[in-house]
Amino acid sequence: MFYYFLTPQVKALVCAMAEAFPGGKLVFDAANRKAVKLMLKTWLKDAEIKDVGAYFAVSDAKRELSAWSDKLRVSSRGYMLGYNDLRNQNVRKFFRFLSKVGDGMMNMQIVRLDFAKEITKHE
Repeated sequence: MFYYFLTPQVKALVCAMAEAFPGGKLVFDAANRKAVKLMLKTWLKDAEIKDVGAYFAVSDAKRELSAWSDKLRVSSRGYMLGYNDLRNQNVRKFFRFLSKVGDGMMNMQIVRLDFAKEITKHE
């Protein structure tokens, strides 16, 4: 969903969630600008949606999103390669190809944000 929002909007939401839900987690998929532009061009065109011109994209989740707040712990894995062992002989060649394109050129990833637990003051 974040693809359809401006980066400052996503940042504001994530930071507000980190404040409101200490100890919580948020997981979402993300991709780099090239991938998101392609997605918006094809999917939105097919859906006949014309009023979306902005998008949220991430190339290096840990570096880019960690800077948003000291309450965020950021990790990410490749969208396809991060959860599948391509050394397994049961993985088809076409899937291997798609994995390399998606996770490589398009930097598709699953991003996990862990919100810092609230620090309690002792009196």
